[in-house]
Amino acid sequence: MTRALFVVLAEKGHVHPFIGPAQELARRGHTVGFYSPCDLREPLTRAGFAPERVFVGASGAPPPEANRGAEFAALVADPERLRAWIAAMLVDTVPAEVEQLTRVVGEFRPDVIVADPMAYAAPIVAARANLPWAGLSTSLNPVVPDSWHSELVATTSALPRAELFAGYGVPVPRFRVSDCLSPWLNVAWTTPALLGREVADVLLAGGSLPIAARGDEVEVPGLDPRPLVLMALGSQIWHQPRMFEVVIAASRGQPWQLVLAMGELARTFAAPPDVQLVAYAPQLALLSRARALVSHGGANSVMEALAHGVPLLIAPICNDQPHNARFVAEAGAGVACDLARADVDEVRRHLAALCGDGAPRQQARRIADSYYAAGGARAAAEAVLALCRT
Repeated sequence: MTRALFVVLAEKGHVHPFIGPAQELARRGHTVGFYSPCDLREPLTRAGFAPERVFVGASGAPPPEANRGAEFAALVADPERLRAWIAAMLVDTVPAEVEQLTRVVGEFRPDVIVADPMAYAAPIVAARANLPWAGLSTSLNPVVPDSWHSELVATTSALPRAELFAGYGVPVPRFRVSDCLSPWLNVAWTTPALLGREVADVLLAGGSLPIAARGDEVEVPGLDPRPLVLMALGSQIWHQPRMFEVVIAASRGQPWQLVLAMGELARTFAAPPDVQLVAYAPQLALLSRARALVSHGGANSVMEALAHGVPLLIAPICNDQPHNARFVAEAGAGVACDLARADVDEVRRHLAALCGDGAPRQQARRIADSYYAAGGARAAAEAVLALCRT
């Protein structure tokens, strides 16, 4: 049987897409391990894994609080600080991670490494250990056309990534935006129904949903039979008071119920009694009944919404979010709208259109059908096993 080591970053948007493929491999009797620089025992326990057998990464170190909330919102709003943060995450942390991951690989003895392509230590360690590695992207970076230009493309293109890999004496790989491309297998959680095209060197596997409970299912009190609009700005960048305020104002007197996932803002924010404020929303459960998702455009949120046939209003803030908003808008499955500047009437018109049965919903459902047909987490797991067999 195959021994697969999953190398992931610690934030929810980087962990959740790996849960389904890991569950599928474990269901088939293969051995799964998770490596991360931060402690993932709690989310792995909730997802049905025995963490003392599965988690082989650093223990006792949760993701830093500086990576969320008001402090993080201020960081990403400053282009110079954001560029430095990206460089630190992608490049500066690699030497320490290579050392730690080399030790873990020696102890775990995997047949294959399945990695977030932003975790550059994984392909370096895999090359030095003569192991194949599969990149399961937590973004749409592998399918971004070469003709697209953005702040993130400019930032990552300027990083000394070739020098980093060459310094370890391993072949310099290809990169696409933030992602390091594998010479063996690259997976993106989408299909041509969203992209409008095939991508020759990437397996388009649909949506990575868990095949069993993910463990973040919590009850949201006060839901009623009205159509549901969910607004969630991710687990890191949620401190955006103005964005929440304009969506609340646009929803007053409208026929939909609004649920806001607001992090710590939920404790202090003023909202009408019929608006539900929660720190964390069970996104998959709510998407199963939602009419629209208002999102920052994080790749995982976009994937989960489209997998459920839910159209999106995307207010991109930073990094790959403008790419994701462009994909969705060009596919007709939603709209991009700058909620930091938009007026109430504009937002209300967008929400009314998304909650209806018009073209955005039809396109989102078409994409959902394609995601289901592509196989999702099971298709990715089978591709990893095929890589090991060959």
